[in-house]
Amino acid sequence: MPTPRTLPTREQVRRLLADGLSYDEIGRRLGVHAGLAYMIATGVAADGSDSLTEQERARPGFLAASQHLSNPVPPTNPTRHDAKEVDVLAWIKQRAQSDPQMASAFANRDLNQAKPPADDDHDLIALITRDHNKVNALVKQLSSIPGHRKGGASDQLQRRQAIVDMIAATLSRHEPAEQRCLWPTVRTSVTGGKKLADRGKAQETKATQTLTALVKADPDSDAFDDLVDTLGLQLRQHVSFEEKVLLALKAATSDAERAALGLEFSSDDADHDADHGADHEPDHEGSAT
Repeated sequence: MPTPRTLPTREQVRRLLADGLSYDEIGRRLGVHAGLAYMIATGVAADGSDSLTEQERARPGFLAASQHLSNPVPPTNPTRHDAKEVDVLAWIKQRAQSDPQMASAFANRDLNQAKPPADDDHDLIALITRDHNKVNALVKQLSSIPGHRKGGASDQLQRRQAIVDMIAATLSRHEPAEQRCLWPTVRTSVTGGKKLADRGKAQETKATQTLTALVKADPDSDAFDDLVDTLGLQLRQHVSFEEKVLLALKAATSDAERAALGLEFSSDDADHDADHGADHEPDHEGSAT
């Protein structure tokens, strides 16, 4: 089995946070993208694409506004006369997110507008869908950054590699829990469930093989670019298929049953964090949506 890139541990990142360092500085010290350092510390993607539970918001290192870690902008003042409006707005947004008082305003905005309904906090379908949305956002971000074929700069290639690691970290939590909670229930509760489960798991196996190869690939290569395209297609197809399975599962199960499954799904995620703890390294090979 191929050995994945060694990532900093959760304990390392949180220790530096306790010392008062920012995620940008932590990323520089540990040799990873700031967004990846944030994900290691919190288990949450930095792009802000997902509505979070109160439990996730309470995790050490969580930021009310973290999008700037996912898409950093130059720390220069772009308000000169020749700057583009979009550059100015991006700079203002980053400055606002770095200001404590304005960050508090972002927090209140997020709590009021992005908080998921309480009934959905532990619904299995809601939890799986949130993970899918998170991965889709990362894949879109990955595809939007110029790679080897498009003449991407060194920092852009490093960002693409970091996003691949973020995808792997997300899926290393998601897929094992799905194997234990989703597919066994589909087999027993949904009409034709055995075939659906077998097809879903086969898709996951193919995506896992692609992701394993991608983690090992040089980001400054045609192979990396090809694997990014392949993984994006595989994940889109699998998520589309799984969304149909989830609709069938919703029709075949009660709210209480899905809530119980959601608690188990969340518990599996917490157990994953506890098992990896100070030695946290995402298992790139066991991950597909």
